[in-house]
Amino acid sequence: MIPIQRLDLPEVVTARMKVLTDRIALRDAASGARKSYADNLWKHEDHVKRGLRAVLVEMATGVLGDCMYCGGFTATDIEHFEPREHDALKTFLWSNHLLVCGPCNSTYKRAWWECDEDREPLLIDPTRDNPFDHLWLNLRECRYLGTTDKGRTTIEVLGLNLPERRLVAGRKKARLKIRTMLMGWCWARQHGDTDRERDALDVLKEQSFVDVWQAMLRQVELPGAALVMNDEPPEILSLLRNEELRAATLIEFPLQPTQAESV
Repeated sequence: MIPIQRLDLPEVVTARMKVLTDRIALRDAASGARKSYADNLWKHEDHVKRGLRAVLVEMATGVLGDCMYCGGFTATDIEHFEPREHDALKTFLWSNHLLVCGPCNSTYKRAWWECDEDREPLLIDPTRDNPFDHLWLNLRECRYLGTTDKGRTTIEVLGLNLPERRLVAGRKKARLKIRTMLMGWCWARQHGDTDRERDALDVLKEQSFVDVWQAMLRQVELPGAALVMNDEPPEILSLLRNEELRAATLIEFPLQPTQAESV
């Protein structure tokens, strides 16, 4: 999981979502009428959902849009971070929408929702939280460790380390691919092949399991990196510290705020 920059929606979509939210608010919540009405609107508002999906795909990594939770598979579903079952008023709230894969949405998270005593969600929202504040990726095993309650809960709820999800295996393959891309970028840079250099950068930034790349960039700068990453060849560690490469591909947090933060 990596930080995701939330972009602004087209004004026409934002305006329509406000109208729909106002209509939902008129329904009684206690009787279940509000949830039922919100579900019906969500089912039939195809134009709104197309507008949402277009911006979410632009926000996501990958050509087709990778899952904002696991990062390993093409995202197919518009996810309500806080489920409609918990608060139907957030059905058309832009800051409540993510783009995720079917398994993350329908098999693992589903309608799960818990908060801590401060009413802070116990699941990472990559558009609001820095996942690296809560998760540590063991690069040797390519398994996640939670460094906070939010991180540990996220791993458990989404099954980020479960063998049947094949995410660990995918991260391991991504790490091997990263080594190849790094050496290709280095060769292209030394030989003045700007097209190949740009292609290598694009792959590093946009490949599936890009969380592996981002974790490598961060961990190589930590004290003791040579020990933690001692299975990496010295030339790879040197490239990971290259300022030009880091400037072109490292995702910093906090991300630049947009108007979407208040929508």
